[in-house]
Amino acid sequence: MYRTKKLFQRMLLILPLLFPGLSVAGQNHTSEAEQTLYESHAREKVSHLGERAHGAHEFREDRVQIADKTAYKAGIRTTLAGPGTIEESITLYGKTAIDHRSISHVRARYPGTLVAIEKGLGDLVEKGQKLAAIESNDSLQVYPLVAPIPGQVIDKQVSLGEFSGERVLFTIANYSRLWAELRVFPGRRGKISRGQRVFIIAGERTVDSTIASLAPGGNGQPFAIARARIENPDNLWTTDLMVQGQVVISENRVPLVVENRALQLLRDTTVVFVKVGETYEARPLALGRSDGVVTEVLSGLTVGERYVTENSYLIKADLERSGAAHSH
Repeated sequence: MYRTKKLFQRMLLILPLLFPGLSVAGQNHTSEAEQTLYESHAREKVSHLGERAHGAHEFREDRVQIADKTAYKAGIRTTLAGPGTIEESITLYGKTAIDHRSISHVRARYPGTLVAIEKGLGDLVEKGQKLAAIESNDSLQVYPLVAPIPGQVIDKQVSLGEFSGERVLFTIANYSRLWAELRVFPGRRGKISRGQRVFIIAGERTVDSTIASLAPGGNGQPFAIARARIENPDNLWTTDLMVQGQVVISENRVPLVVENRALQLLRDTTVVFVKVGETYEARPLALGRSDGVVTEVLSGLTVGERYVTENSYLIKADLERSGAAHSH
């Protein structure tokens, strides 16, 4: 109210210059009708200026300027909008298991007495590495017992001086390759087949694989087992780990997609931030199908526009902070 009054007073001073035929209060020849007309014109001008200022403020609320160097240091990254593929998938559940071809049960070739033991439980071994030495009962010669595969000793059933007999002395397992065994119940059996792409997920870890086999569950189980290979050279995956498998059952090419990580909710509207020069604009979108990685864009964005993919929440926070400051 105070600012409006001041602006009104200033206009009283300049209006006589703009309208020579119009007098202002304080001059003896000003009529009451002229004064009323003058005040009406002045209020109209103030109102119009206020509307324009309010409109400009609303326009700026959806934009923010960030220098390129500052944006780069903050980790803000962009990409060009373009066509993409929406993948339809089915989620299956199961657990990891070792490939039975990667387990070896080691026995003595010739029964005899254990005269030396080189490896213990948990030790890593290479193919051909010595595990123990046995003195044959028949020839009384000592021969080495070696690892037939590389891997880890997961079981040891022998002590120094014992008779070997024909029992298993060492068990070696190679965990560099595992299976994900996923349960497929009858309602989904018709959509699952060999060769389909599948993402095996356990916590923060994801492996891109393919269904290698599909077989009955066995023992009267009401489901089939879909097996997908997990390459595990660093032994980050263990056996009997609960996993989920996202099996891709169809792929649909669409004209325009955005990455899901770019989407932000701003004032109850889903937006992406479009970059033009050093200006970032919140752009409301109409969205279609999504596969959890990318989402189809129906309107609000065009092919070739550059939008923020990484750390878009920083721009959202800046806009919300600026909006809160203006509201006060």
